[in-house]
Amino acid sequence: MAKASHNIKPVIGTLTFDNVLTNKGGAYNGKTGIFTAPVSGTYFFVVTVSMPTPSPANGKDYVQMDIMKNGKSSGYLFIGTQGLWIKRSENTLVELSKGDKVNLKVRTTGSGFSNIAGYYYHSHFSGFLIN
Repeated sequence: MAKASHNIKPVIGTLTFDNVLTNKGGAYNGKTGIFTAPVSGTYFFVVTVSMPTPSPANGKDYVQMDIMKNGKSSGYLFIGTQGLWIKRSENTLVELSKGDKVNLKVRTTGSGFSNIAGYYYHSHFSGFLIN
């Protein structure tokens, strides 16, 4: 499990959670945000992202993210502008071969979203081998 140790400005590209709490086997790189499968098998991944709502919320601001497997989307997360604080989660099951890569990619960023909340457990990314 990795989480954000500070607020992260959402920019298009790989989202990196730098505070790696659990990393049995060392498959997640907290500097690049990439999980590299140490063995072939079925893996489960989950991401949770919290963000403050843009002020003023105009209904056009949104953020889209994908859980990527080797550069292709395997899970999708959409964050719109309802409420004072937004928290969304997405999970996916994927078959990976040894060496396959999984990361979280920010696809679009709403201009009003200033940051992805860090600290505590507001935003985090996890994955584990099922079999």
